[in-house]
Amino acid sequence: MGFRRYHAIVLAATVVIVPLALVSVDITSAAEPSRAETWIASSLLYARVRAQKPRLPERFTTSDIDLDRASTMYQQMCALCHGAARGRPAPFAKALSPRPPQFVIRPSQCPTWMDVYIIQHGVRWTGMPSFEGLAQEDTWHLALYVEGQNQPRE
Repeated sequence: MGFRRYHAIVLAATVVIVPLALVSVDITSAAEPSRAETWIASSLLYARVRAQKPRLPERFTTSDIDLDRASTMYQQMCALCHGAARGRPAPFAKALSPRPPQFVIRPSQCPTWMDVYIIQHGVRWTGMPSFEGLAQEDTWHLALYVEGQNQPRE
């Protein structure tokens, strides 16, 4: 089989298989993303965020007052989607696809810089908005709050 014929067959198979695969995938908001979708989306997000990794502010400190302020910010800006205090899942979370992480049930496992980036810039095609107007220190404190930490982790 010649090189051109082989590529023509591969192209034809791709043109047939890809649309069939896309049609067979449940794209409703009630459907959970497949493992493949989750892996692809997570890998792309991680690569993008790593390329623009935020730096820890100089002389960054964290006190109980800072974390209390982060708790208040979380309740005002995040709890509707990510869960309220005392381990109650967010009432709005089941309406979103993909489902937002419930930080009151399972704290973020991401590096702090990644949480900071996501808070600052949001994530397209999800319900996560950007909070670019938030002060840099407040963003880092909020990231620490969703991680259940008091110091940044790599």
